[in-house]
Amino acid sequence: MDWKKLIPFGRRNRGGKSLIDREYIEESLEASPVPVVMVIILLWAVSSVLLLLSENRQRDLTVWQGNQRAPFSVWARTNFSYEDTTATEALRDQARAGEPLFFKVDEKICEGLRSALRNYFDNDFNRKYGVSLQTDHDQLLKDIDVILYHGIFSDSDFAGLPEDKPVRIITPNETFYAVAHDARSSAKNLIDLLNLPNLPPHIAESAVNDIQTLLAGGNLIFDQKATDAAAVAAAAKVPPVIKERKRGELLIERHQAITREVVDMFEAEKAALPSGYGLVLLGNQLILSCLLLMLALFFLYRVYPKIFKTPRRFATGGFAIILGLLANFGAFQLFFYFFRHGIVSNYELMLFMIPIPFGAALLTALLGNRTTIFAGFLVASISALMILPDRSFELAIRWFAIAALTALITRNLNNYRSFFIRTFFCGALLTTIINIDILYSFYNRPEILKFILITVLANSFICAMTALLAVFAFELIFNTDTSMSLMVLSDYNHPLLEKLKREAPGTMFHSMTVATLAEDAARAIKANPIRAKAGALFHDIGKLSMPQYFVENNVDSPKEHMKMPPQRSCGIIRGHVKEGLNLAREYRLCSFVREAIVTHHGDDLISFFYRRALENSNGDNLPVIEAQFRYDGEPPVNKELTIISLADACEAASRSLNKPTPAKLETLVNDIFIGRLRGGQLRNSELTTNELDIVRECFIADLISFHHGRIAYQKENSDDPTALPLEEQSASGSEKK
Repeated sequence: MDWKKLIPFGRRNRGGKSLIDREYIEESLEASPVPVVMVIILLWAVSSVLLLLSENRQRDLTVWQGNQRAPFSVWARTNFSYEDTTATEALRDQARAGEPLFFKVDEKICEGLRSALRNYFDNDFNRKYGVSLQTDHDQLLKDIDVILYHGIFSDSDFAGLPEDKPVRIITPNETFYAVAHDARSSAKNLIDLLNLPNLPPHIAESAVNDIQTLLAGGNLIFDQKATDAAAVAAAAKVPPVIKERKRGELLIERHQAITREVVDMFEAEKAALPSGYGLVLLGNQLILSCLLLMLALFFLYRVYPKIFKTPRRFATGGFAIILGLLANFGAFQLFFYFFRHGIVSNYELMLFMIPIPFGAALLTALLGNRTTIFAGFLVASISALMILPDRSFELAIRWFAIAALTALITRNLNNYRSFFIRTFFCGALLTTIINIDILYSFYNRPEILKFILITVLANSFICAMTALLAVFAFELIFNTDTSMSLMVLSDYNHPLLEKLKREAPGTMFHSMTVATLAEDAARAIKANPIRAKAGALFHDIGKLSMPQYFVENNVDSPKEHMKMPPQRSCGIIRGHVKEGLNLAREYRLCSFVREAIVTHHGDDLISFFYRRALENSNGDNLPVIEAQFRYDGEPPVNKELTIISLADACEAASRSLNKPTPAKLETLVNDIFIGRLRGGQLRNSELTTNELDIVRECFIADLISFHHGRIAYQKENSDDPTALPLEEQSASGSEKK
């Protein structure tokens, strides 16, 4: 499959023109407030949805184990009633316990006992005791059946009967008896029933023993089915225990055990919510997240307003914040999974699993520490509301401190290795220190402390690794510049700089000198020296298109310009800005380098050719338009771009001095600064008057160092070997070349 056909950018029609001009779209978005508004709306929506999902997750008690403690307090969202199943079940257990045990008379056993007793009274009784019964045979059988059908327990069953449990005997004709008889009492009852008044007591006692022996096995079996049916019927008659809760009433308090009643309350509350409550809840989350977002944006605008004027950087920051929120939400879900499966036993250990350093380090690398502080406030607040709503202020303070300190420690890093190492150690140390009170609460449980140590190290490593990968992704996808990518870009082995070195060596030397001036000045006013150096190295790459028309590459270029009209010469000079921008796009240089190319001349007037055009227009009817002799760029805005613009002008002018001296160089730099101020080229600059003065002094010192005089030593064949070396006369840069 040809993937290029699926990508609209770069596809061309028959005329060879792109169907969708990607550069035009980027430039249009860069000049439009639409991306800023869209990112704010997207950030608002993501925050609201995550808050809604988290609240529903917090009230889902199916993830909790028995006898666990609630990590937060929860209040009722509506009026509802619920069945207290624990209390109801207790009453029903009492009803079940009050029901009797049912035993059934076994007819087969009765048949055997009947035969044995008949044989005993017909033969053994008279032969053993010499006494005949005073009842006929039929009456004997009836008396035996009476005893058998009342039920006879075996000795073991009778001993095992619970004292507080009633008994019911089911006869073959479905008659119920409530008296339990053992073998001996049944034997006595049978002797009494036979009506033998003249029987001597010792014979009667012996007969009872004989009959007890015959009846010792009993004739009853336990009827489980009847017993269960009676228990079920009794439990069904017990009404459920109904309780009521009002809106705003506390359902469960922090650290309270989660019982079956608590689960019943939450399920009943969920069922009692009106059908449109989800939309109401979403509306509440939208309002809450909107307030937090507006608060963060307000303070960001008061401190760092220019970010709202650069949609690309604002969009980068917005997507980084969303990425941080999603990472925190994902870690929250992962913790719930571990908690549900018993891997984590304490809910507070969740504080060591939330990757707050990830978002802070990523935002610091992309936008700097000032923006990260306000973004960290937003991320910490939303994450705290997601995870522990009743402790949200406490968690927000903890996580905001981690984010702010991470931003301060990881700022101004210029290589990826330092970024990874600092992010890792910041995450580990800050997470441990900020949550030291939780660690102290487990001082006597070494197994939990060991788990916390492993969790903190793993979380910090993952934060550092994912932050580094995310920086790579933002640099690739959004063409974002970071100090780390600019440091790599500043390598003199870059293909574009190698080409500049070969085809326009004078421009390359000029760019290197400007880079040194800009780097030193940026460091002096505590701006970003890496950005200043990278922008200065590439600011004149557009001269590669026609290097022979620039004096640093060709000493005869003034003669070439004198042969052509000033308008054409001005077009060549102006064109190096546009050509440089095209080369920057071709080599996918970052946006800051492109800004350095566009703004290093601003909209300044090319005065030499403008005056020449005025001189040539004497007596001519064609007017000379000043706008045609101005550069097409905009004056620089931020500090680094302003420094590059001033360094470019000062370095180029210093090379034109004949015999430069410190006094001449100081005068030259002062004149250029005054000229740029009067010409309006610093009207948008962020440099303060004090910073501008520091930059000026730094330029003067560096240029004097570059153009200082050399010492001429005596020749080897000098007549006076003791002669001291003489100071060489100062020479201009062109003469030295």
